[in-house]
Amino acid sequence: MAGMPPWQGIPLSSEAVEVVSQVAGIVTSSTSVEERMEEVLDQLRRVFPFDAGIVTSSTTTPSGSRTPIVSRGYDDAFVEYLLSPEWQAELIEPFGMPRTGWPLRERDLPVDPMTVRGIAEYGRAQGLYEGMVSALHTPDGRHTGFLMLSGSSEESPSDEACAVVGRLSLALANMVDPLQSARVLATTLEADATSVAVRPDGTVVPLHVPGGTDSPVLALPVPEIVARVLPRGRWTASFLWPRDGGWYACQAFRCRDGVAVLAVRDAGRMHDLTPRELEVLTSLTTGDSNSDIADQLSVTTRTVRAHVEHVMAKLRVGSRSAAVSRALAEGLILPR
Repeated sequence: MAGMPPWQGIPLSSEAVEVVSQVAGIVTSSTSVEERMEEVLDQLRRVFPFDAGIVTSSTTTPSGSRTPIVSRGYDDAFVEYLLSPEWQAELIEPFGMPRTGWPLRERDLPVDPMTVRGIAEYGRAQGLYEGMVSALHTPDGRHTGFLMLSGSSEESPSDEACAVVGRLSLALANMVDPLQSARVLATTLEADATSVAVRPDGTVVPLHVPGGTDSPVLALPVPEIVARVLPRGRWTASFLWPRDGGWYACQAFRCRDGVAVLAVRDAGRMHDLTPRELEVLTSLTTGDSNSDIADQLSVTTRTVRAHVEHVMAKLRVGSRSAAVSRALAEGLILPR
């Protein structure tokens, strides 16, 4: 049948079915991606007893090398080569990429394996003769990394072993995508909000940009904002950020694997509160007294009382506690 995945018609033994089931549970667990992938490799050894394995993400270093997630059994020189742009260009892109959902074995290569540098110079030198490599793609077609398993036997991985990896490839692609949790979170946010992800290295990746690539939100110092509002131990924050003539309403979230998400939308003037009134309201949310606020702003307590009265009037509430509740609910808070 046209379009049928190549593993669709291959029956699985009870052990192979159990491997698929076990891995499906592992990829959704709450442990780190490295810990989960180590468990995945342990399960895959049940269907292909490999001697070396590596999984990478598509994230690259400034030199163009890929980022390893787990590696076992390969020597350092081979690992360095497998992470290099050369390996990507020599095998993954021409031979692995087109076989989405189906691993490439050495016997499947349309060329003499010994003409592939990684096999001839590194694999054979380490006593590795067969294996499989799978380019990992998400359901929406994004390439997120690759999985490679190698064995010291000349026997190729079975069709069943390839079928297991094929059935799991989408789940594994999502798991190694460092932005997967951020992308899922972005789909739950307001449609008019521009959302971006911040990787641990400070790289900013747009997730949803209603205004297109020229959105002024993309010019904000996103890594600095996130670091300021989400100190260690804090997972969410709602706050305002100034823009010309008004404010941005912002939400920040910590996701898995050190990634953060910042969602920003135009908030106008926010009840016509002035910057000083917002400073006072922000201090109220942390339980500061009028005297505390006066000291912070270098004004008199009488001036603070006046600001509090103006804040309550603009928010149409009758008490300080009600003003605080409104501020927390609507994110009427300035970052400190």
